[in-house]
Amino acid sequence: MSEQIDTAIRWATKQLETCSESPRLDAELLLAHCLDEPRSHLYAWPQQTLSETCWQRFQALVKKRLLPTPVAYLLGRREFFSMEYATTPAALVPRPETELLVELALREIPQDRALRICDLGTGTGIIAITIKKQRPLTSVWATDVDPACLALARENALRHQVEIEFIESDWYQNLPATLRFDLIVSNPPYVAADHPFLAQGDLPAEPAIALSPGASGLEALRVIIDRAPDYLEPGGTLIVEHGYDQEAAVAALLRGGGFEQIRCESDLNDLPRTSIARLPKAR
Repeated sequence: MSEQIDTAIRWATKQLETCSESPRLDAELLLAHCLDEPRSHLYAWPQQTLSETCWQRFQALVKKRLLPTPVAYLLGRREFFSMEYATTPAALVPRPETELLVELALREIPQDRALRICDLGTGTGIIAITIKKQRPLTSVWATDVDPACLALARENALRHQVEIEFIESDWYQNLPATLRFDLIVSNPPYVAADHPFLAQGDLPAEPAIALSPGASGLEALRVIIDRAPDYLEPGGTLIVEHGYDQEAAVAALLRGGGFEQIRCESDLNDLPRTSIARLPKAR
């Protein structure tokens, strides 16, 4: 027997309390998805009886959420910087804290300058695409080692009608040796392999390669920072996201790489999250 919207949401909320910090929101998002309606529809028509097909589909999604499976994977989409992106289990779910990295990048790019930008480890493509959308004069390259991520990023670029040069590459490996950028950005994996955080919440369902680079958590950041001077113009800028407890280690890597004007910006939770540094103009 089918259910009404309000009773279906109450049932799902109770089920999801064991796996989610926002069970009511998750329930509403999943039901709105099944109905192909906005969430406002749930409040406007709480007594609407669900079709049997919709009710069964909703129950199936709730069961998948309990595994757990991130809501973004179940919906196949996620909002980032007020833009909607397709999401799949191939790539990390876009996080709100990464908007800080994009905001810092946009501050470095004047509206009237045709700068060259590189996004290393693009995943869903959110950083590269948002920058290109907000700064149309830029030329943007984006790399990822996973072909499935690149396919997803290309889909998102097409969705937002931006042209980006996507390259299958392990960080800088397949970038043309003569290519130089004004700005390099990256949100690499940075969680230590044995960190208990990796077993929490939805993280076990996300790609491990996008979360942890190895034992220390600094392996990817070290490669990105060490090789950045070979791909940056003199005076060029590097912006990297990192763990809240890695500010000092990242600053040390940046100093060792010859960077100056090093600073770290905190995210919305007031945690040190993104570091920015500049190469000297004359090397």
